[in-house]
Formats: sequence, structure tokens, C-alpha cells
Amino acid sequence: MELIGELQSIIYRNDINGYTIAEFETQDESTTIVGYLPFINPGDNLKLEGNYVEHKEYGMQFKINTFEKLMPQTMKAIEKYLASGNIKGVGEVIAKRIVKQFKEETIEVLKNEPYRLEIIKGISKNKAIEISESFVENWEVWQIVGFLEKFGIGAEYAKKVFDLYGVNAIQQIEEDPYLLLDVTRGIDFKQIDKMALDLGLDYTAEKRIQSGIKYGLIRCTNNGHSCVLKENLIHFVEDLLNVSEEHIDNGLIDLKLKNEIVIEQREKDEWVYLDYFYNTEEEIAFRILRLQNAKNIKKISNIETNLKKVEDLSKIELSEKQKEAINLINENNVVIITGGPGTGKTTIIKSIIDIYEEKKYKVVLCAPTRTSSKKNDRNNRKRSINIA
Repeated sequence: MELIGELQSIIYRNDINGYTIAEFETQDESTTIVGYLPFINPGDNLKLEGNYVEHKEYGMQFKINTFEKLMPQTMKAIEKYLASGNIKGVGEVIAKRIVKQFKEETIEVLKNEPYRLEIIKGISKNKAIEISESFVENWEVWQIVGFLEKFGIGAEYAKKVFDLYGVNAIQQIEEDPYLLLDVTRGIDFKQIDKMALDLGLDYTAEKRIQSGIKYGLIRCTNNGHSCVLKENLIHFVEDLLNVSEEHIDNGLIDLKLKNEIVIEQREKDEWVYLDYFYNTEEEIAFRILRLQNAKNIKKISNIETNLKKVEDLSKIELSEKQKEAINLINENNVVIITGGPGTGKTTIIKSIIDIYEEKKYKVVLCAPTRTSSKKNDRNNRKRSINIA
């Protein structure tokens, strides 16, 4: 079922995912709508597809499956849209002046003849350009939103697509749907592939083969890996695209020549990386080696004595493995400690902090997530640093 009308007011919105409850007015009636409407504001004209559902507490509501933002049709609607805050540099007063001056030409002026805006009181040459650019960007982003829905890609990526490909984004993606692989993870490759084939792309086209290879590598990184065995990648792409190993080998060669992938030989096996993952790993390795090879300015000469003192104060008897870990930390600039829950990792960290703080060393703990790190001071553990 389809509804066309104007969003009147927002009753509730989840700012994280865009889930919205709002009042929507069609030509015939006003109704409550529910669904995902990111970036939509009161005054926006929409075409909604969905169906009516009965809420046990709030009654009849229209549940949105998909939506499309429409260009305002009437002078009143255009003025309301311009005054909504969507367009940089335009408020209620300026919006009223623009519509009064240009009437039915308003949209055309905003999109293609911004210099004409200079005759409006309060609009300079620079401001006219700024208003036009904001209008075009705002509108193009929403055309992209509707287009991306066909691929199951969320509205949050529309701005990124616009920034990458500009006002001709939709045309470029229609010419090469595989461009979307560079925009977001988790997309439906088969849907994009079907569109490309429907547009006449050959099954063995270089663009298709290379996109399938890159998609396989992206899938690999989604599972926490930075590379994949070449033979496993070839089998995956064979099943994905239904093409021969020879075509895939040629695609790998072409991508390597374009510096989009790296193929690394390790003994008898070949491993394939996306170029930027390989470069990232290489940089991390370089920094770790540089840190490890630097002078150890934190080494404590009498670590055993200090360790015994910490055990006595904390009334904890460390295992031999825990003592070994603490000695390794003392001797090396870089140490990786692993183990399952309850194996004593936290006790090791607490003990080494106690030792260094007893020596008046400054200790800083960092976490790779938003979970806050903590440091130990001489009296109690206090919040120290939070690194996202």
C-alpha cells in the first residue's frame, strides 16, 4: 500500500537507528506512521510503502517498509521545506522571501541559477552559492537514499556515496554497481551482481571478476581475518560467480598490478590481502619492532624482591606462570599475554602496576574499545583514560 503526503510532526525518534513514530498527513487524512526514517524532518514530502497494523495500545498505525522523499509541489510546501533548517543559510524569513520572489521557479533557481538569489535582501553572492550547494547536496543525498534501498543499504551511507561520487552518483553506480563495494560492508553482493548482469555486463567481464575477488576479501575481514589463502579465495569466487579458475587467476594478476591487492608467499602457501589491510599490518609490525628494539627504560633490577613485596601486601600468591609473565614484561618493551577467563591475566596486570607505582613510575592503561581503562594509584583504583 502507498501513502503520499507530508510529515507533520515527530512523536518519537531513536537517534541511533532512525526508528520514528510520526504524524503524517495525506490529501484525505492524518495518520500515525511507524518505521525507519533517518534524517527526515517535519515538512518533508514523502511517498511511503507499507501496510496498516493494529497496535494493541495505540490503535491503527501505518508501518513503513520503504520510503522516498519527494520534491515539494506547492509554494507553501516549498517554503516550509526551505524554512525547515535543512538548507544551510535559510530560515523562515529568507525562505519566505525566496518563494515570494521566484514562485514556481524557486526549485530551478536553487538548483541551477543561484546567482539570481542575490536580488533577495540578506543574500550575498557567497551566501547564494552556499544556499544552492546546500540545497543540491541535501536533495541529491535523498535521491541516493532511495536508490540505495534497492541494494538493502542503509541511509547512513548516502552521504558517503555523495561525497565519493557527487551529483552523478546514481548514474555512476548504475554504470558500475560494484562501486558500492567500496562504500560499505555487509552489502548484498548477489543483488548488485544481478543488476550488473541485467545491464548487460558479461559473466567473464574483468570488472565482475575483480569485484568478486574484492568481495571475497571483504567477507574474510568481516570474520576477523586480514588475509586469506589464495586457493580458498579462488574456490569462494568460483562458487560466487560461476566462472573458471583461469578467469580468477587473471583477475588476481590485474588487481595486483593495480596495487589493489597484495599476494604474499609464505613457505608453500600464497596469502591474499586487500592492499590497505596489508599496509596496515606492515605498519603495525614496524611500530611493534621499533618499540621492542628501543631502550628498556622501565626495567627494574630487583624485580623478584619487589614482586615478593607485592604478594605480601596483596596477600595473593602468584603462580609460576604469572611470575614468568611479570618477568617478561620487565625484560621486554612489548609482551602479549593471552588466556581464557580466570587464568590470571588481570592479577598479572594489577601486580605489575603495583610494582611500577611503588617505584614512582607513571602507569597508563589503554583499551581499544569504549570500555574505560583504569589505573591504580597508591590509595585506590581510579578511572584514568578512555580511548575509543
